[in-house]
Amino acid sequence: MRQKNTGKINKWKWAFLLLVSALLALGIVVVERTTTNREATSHLATPITSKQDQKIGTFTTDKEQLNTVLATYLKDYQTDTFSYTVTATSQFLLFEGTYKVWGLTIPLYIYFQPNKLNDGSILLTVSEISAGTLSLPKEEILAYLKNQSQLPEFVEIDSKKATVIIHLAEIENDQKLYVKANTIDFYNNQLIFDIYRKS
Repeated sequence: MRQKNTGKINKWKWAFLLLVSALLALGIVVVERTTTNREATSHLATPITSKQDQKIGTFTTDKEQLNTVLATYLKDYQTDTFSYTVTATSQFLLFEGTYKVWGLTIPLYIYFQPNKLNDGSILLTVSEISAGTLSLPKEEILAYLKNQSQLPEFVEIDSKKATVIIHLAEIENDQKLYVKANTIDFYNNQLIFDIYRKS
């Protein structure tokens, strides 16, 4: 006999999708800021003949700036029944939200441990998922998200390992630019991204 879907998992699905969109927004902000011309320098440019993608710069930020960008971006997605924040702490990327059901306010938490991979992708390892103080099974929640969510191709979920990989280089844009994570160090408050142009 099938259990009735209470909508609880759907809240987690939307929470996860919004977190992914927030990270995507950060990537878009980086790309947009790096593609805006400050002055005409085209006459100084040397033609590049290499077929390899070219590194054209580096973008450095910190947790405070990241938190400001995330708060601004996510402001429009708050509702009366579901509100949340995404915050970079000294160790984790913390998704903290609340939703109302049967007149009760239920707190939701997802703790992600961020790291960079050798190819410049971002690895988010789920440390814990909970509703209030009740821990939820990471593998089951992530398996549901993987099967039910229409995630972008650059997002890879491995429910057995409880990880999410954001393949930054696969994010498409008209400028043919992409970023690679160089340093993801929340403890020392250092976030560095290398900017590349596709050949």
